[in-house]
Amino acid sequence: MKKKISQAIIKFFKNENLIIDESKLIIEKSKNFGDYSSNVALIFAKQNKIDSLKLAQTIKNQLLSENLNLEKIEIAPPGFINFFISKNEYANIVSEIIQKGENFGRYSLQKKINLEFVSANPTGFLHLGHLRGAVIGDILANILEFSGNFVFREYYINDFGSQIDRLVGSVFSRYQQIFKKFPLPEEAYLGEDIIWCAQKFFQIYANKFENSSLDDLEAYKIFREKSIEIFLDEIKADLANLSIKFDVFSSESELFRTEKVQKNLANLPFVYKKEEAIWLKTSKFGDQKDRVLVKKNGEFTYFSSDIAYHFEKINSNFKPDFLINIWGADHIGYVDRMKAALKTVNLNQKLDILLYQLVKLFKNGQEFKMSKRMGKTFTIKDLLELVDQDAIRYFISERSYNSLVEFDIGLAAKISLQNPLFLIQYAHARASKLLANSTIAPEKKLKFEAENETILISKLKQFEEIVLKITKNYKINLLNKYLLELANLFNSFYSNSKIIGNQNQNSLLSLTKAVQIVLKNGLKLLGIKAKERI
Repeated sequence: MKKKISQAIIKFFKNENLIIDESKLIIEKSKNFGDYSSNVALIFAKQNKIDSLKLAQTIKNQLLSENLNLEKIEIAPPGFINFFISKNEYANIVSEIIQKGENFGRYSLQKKINLEFVSANPTGFLHLGHLRGAVIGDILANILEFSGNFVFREYYINDFGSQIDRLVGSVFSRYQQIFKKFPLPEEAYLGEDIIWCAQKFFQIYANKFENSSLDDLEAYKIFREKSIEIFLDEIKADLANLSIKFDVFSSESELFRTEKVQKNLANLPFVYKKEEAIWLKTSKFGDQKDRVLVKKNGEFTYFSSDIAYHFEKINSNFKPDFLINIWGADHIGYVDRMKAALKTVNLNQKLDILLYQLVKLFKNGQEFKMSKRMGKTFTIKDLLELVDQDAIRYFISERSYNSLVEFDIGLAAKISLQNPLFLIQYAHARASKLLANSTIAPEKKLKFEAENETILISKLKQFEEIVLKITKNYKINLLNKYLLELANLFNSFYSNSKIIGNQNQNSLLSLTKAVQIVLKNGLKLLGIKAKERI
C-alpha cells in the first residue's frame, strides 16, 4: 500500500508537470492520523508556487479517483495528507500472504554481490568477535538472496605473513614441550588452542620432529601447512555448527604463489618510489597519507595483497555488481586506504564496508574477557555448550552492527517471555497449534473490523518494507525488532480475541495463518527454527 500511494503521488506530479524530488517523498505509518501520512504537499508547494493546502486537496482528489483501496483521505492544515486503508485492503493483504506463503516478502533485485565475512586468521579457534561477523554476514546474505540477489559468500584466509610465522613458532614450541622442556617464543600465542593444535600434530606425526628445528625448511613447511589446515578445519566445523556456509575459501598465500599480487600491482596507477620503497598515492583519494605497497627490503605489505584480492574479486567469473566486506571495528584504519586504492581505478563505488563492534559476554553479572595472546579467549565452542545455535544467532544479531553487543547468557537460555526469542517462537507455536486443530475455508470472503486485527495486518504488511530496507542499509537487527513487535501484537490478539466459535472464525484463522507465515519467513532469514510447539 505504501508503495502504491508513493507511485500514485509521483504519477500525479509528473502528469501535472509539477516539480518533485522522489528521494524526499515520505509516506510513513501513522498512529493517530489514519494508516499512513505524508507531508508531500508541504515539501513541494513552494517549489511549484501552489498553496500547500490546495496542493494537498488536489492530490487527495486524484488519488481517490484511482483504485488504491483507500477508504478515505483527510487533509490537515497546513497540508498534511492522511490515508485510511479500506477494510477490503486488509482482507487482500491476508489473502496475499497466504497465497505467497514462503515467498511473501521476496523481491527480484537481481544484483550480483560478493559478500566477504569472518576471514579470521587460521591461528586459533574462532572467538566471539569472529562470531558476530559470521552471524551478521550469514543473515545479511540470507536477506539479500531472499530479495532476489545472487550472493557469493567468501572467506579470505590470511595465511601469509608474520602472524603465520608466529603460529608456526607457537605450535612447534608446544609440540616440543610434549617431549621436554622447551621455551616459548617471546611473541608466542599463549592460548589453549595452540596446545590443542600441537597435540593434533603429535597424533599425526608422533615424534618425527622431536629433534627438528624450524631452521629446517622442510620441517617449517610441514608445521606451517599442517597448523593452518588443523585450525581451518576447526573453523569450518565451528561455522557449520552455526549453519554458516561459504561458497569459497580464498587464500592470501595463493595470491602470491600465482603472482596475482605482483600482476595486479603492476597495473596500478599512482604508484611511485620513495626511500627505496614502493608507495601508492592514496592521499590523493581521501586517505590521510600515502601507503607503502612494497617495503625497501622487497617485502610486500598486507595492503598490497589486499588490493590484489579485491581486484581479483571484482574481475572474477562471478562478475559482481558490488562487494560487501564485513570487518571488525579494529579495521577502521583500513577503510579509507582500501577505498582510496579502488578510487585510483574508479572502482570505489563497488565496495561497501561494514564495521561491527565488539561482543561482551555476561554470566551471573560477570564479564568474560577475551585475549588470544594471554590464552583467555572465549570461543564459539564454549558458547555452544551454554546456549543453542538459535539463541546465539538471535542475540548476536539483535543490535545494529555498529553498536556494542552485551550477550547475557542467562537471558538467552531462559525459557520465559522475558526472552525475546522465546516470545517470538512462542507466538509461532501458538499459531501453529491453533491451525493444526482447525480448518480454513479458502473460498469464504475475509472480513476484518476490529482495531487489533487491522493493526496486526498492517504490521504483517511491513515485513516487505523491512526486508527491502535491510537490503539498502544492511541493518539486520531491524528484522529482530520487527519479529518481536509482530509476536507481541499476535500474542495480545490471541489472548484478547475469541477465535474458535467466533462468527468471523474463518477470517481470524486466516489472519493467524498469515502471522505464522511471516514469523516463519522472518525466523528463516535469521537462520532460526520456527518451532511448532514449546
